[in-house]
Amino acid sequence: MDKSKKKTLEIRAEQSLVASNSLYYFFRFLSKSFIAFIVSIFLVRFLGAIGYGIYTIVTIYWTLFLTFAALGLGSAVQYGIAKYRANNKLGMLTWLVKHYLKILTISSIIGSIAMFLLAGPIATVYRVPEMQGLIQILALGLVFFAITESYAANVYIGYQKMKYTFVSGVVFDALRLVQGAIVVFGFGLLGVIAFYDVIYIIVAMISLYFVYRLLRKNKTQKEIRVPKEELSALHRYNWFSYGGNLIAYFYGAAISLLLGVFAPNLSSVSFFTVGWNLAALIAMPAGALSSAFFSTNTKYFVKKQFDKFYEFMNLILRYVSMLTIPLAVGGIIAAGPLISYFYRSSLSGAEIPLIIAIIATFITALFNPWTNFLSAIGKQKYFLYSSVIGAVIGIISTLVLVPILLAVGAALVVLLSSTAILATNLYFASKYIKITMPYFVMLKVTLASLLMAGIIYPLEKVVSLFLLPFVLIGGFLTYILVIYAMKVLTKNDINFFLKLSRLDKFLRLKT
Repeated sequence: MDKSKKKTLEIRAEQSLVASNSLYYFFRFLSKSFIAFIVSIFLVRFLGAIGYGIYTIVTIYWTLFLTFAALGLGSAVQYGIAKYRANNKLGMLTWLVKHYLKILTISSIIGSIAMFLLAGPIATVYRVPEMQGLIQILALGLVFFAITESYAANVYIGYQKMKYTFVSGVVFDALRLVQGAIVVFGFGLLGVIAFYDVIYIIVAMISLYFVYRLLRKNKTQKEIRVPKEELSALHRYNWFSYGGNLIAYFYGAAISLLLGVFAPNLSSVSFFTVGWNLAALIAMPAGALSSAFFSTNTKYFVKKQFDKFYEFMNLILRYVSMLTIPLAVGGIIAAGPLISYFYRSSLSGAEIPLIIAIIATFITALFNPWTNFLSAIGKQKYFLYSSVIGAVIGIISTLVLVPILLAVGAALVVLLSSTAILATNLYFASKYIKITMPYFVMLKVTLASLLMAGIIYPLEKVVSLFLLPFVLIGGFLTYILVIYAMKVLTKNDINFFLKLSRLDKFLRLKT
């Protein structure tokens, strides 16, 4: 077999693996986002804007303490697994996975104690005494939260086994539906918060079982302790990630915390959070593809197979552009109706924050493959540097904008700090690779998206909210036909997306 044909077959095999993982990640994110919206609708309607604001602040602190407790270990686990798999050092890989689980368990227990003890002072800052008990309840489940979100999820990405993310995610989503029912049946905010502990205990047990199954596949290789020099390098990696995660908290969640302090009441927190959560849908395709390509980028860069690296990078950039641009355009023109559709008029104050958040999310998602590349090659320290820059801008702009503009100011802070972080990461990435974007493809996609917007915008003004989803679907189908006619979407692309949906087994296209 000649080298050219062998290379093509290898790339096709890698594409199939990436397609499979993208599919699992995509449906996991879609399911999680959908269930989160359903539950949030119930929470807003039964708790009110202020009650939902309390819920938001309490759960953000849970995530904040997780960020402290996780020590950046998730990124190191993900990178270490991808690296040792690429070099076939399965004995070291097994030791690494067990080693980081022990560290995370100890650190999250310490974080749980700290969260429990600090619950009272936190509640005092927000002038809401009931927060103390709610935060203490969540503190009890911090260990299981850490295992699920900061450990197992990253192990799956490193192993390229996103199907485990999907399976454990289905259980998580089913339990969240029960959580939504809890507030409907009158158990209130206390019941909703307490059930979070139940959810994560169950999902953590399932996640640990899947990790055990992955490790069993390495049992033919003798477990070998990672050499001190390599382990030190991995520890530096996770410390850079740790510092970056802590500082980057001003990029999103910490802004909500400060907004809650400045605002007259916590309804402004609800406006900002709803806008931010809806905007996160824009990043879904980029996140799915980048995570699926993580190990592929690591493998080709470690092996110095740069021709394959750039071929895959060009592929992912095209797909991210085709999926992200129309979502951003559609989200901006349908911002008001989307909020009314999901939350009625009670959250109308979230419309402007949503539009600003969409712009911020869109810019970041579009360039996500290039910035994600830094983690894939082990240059996590640059995320720390960019996070410092983003945090400085975030702190200054928060103190200036949030007290005056409240939720709108918080969204502007996210836009400013996220753009600064992105620009800094692109600068560092350019030191290792040539940053290029498929500008001609992006131009065609933008034109098709504007045509789609021209169809959706007048129709959304006259149809009922019940028909709004059908208008959005019709506009998106029009967009697909236009980019196919423009030859932006090719048969090879269609074949790839068929692999994503596993329809390639039933329908074969000539490529």
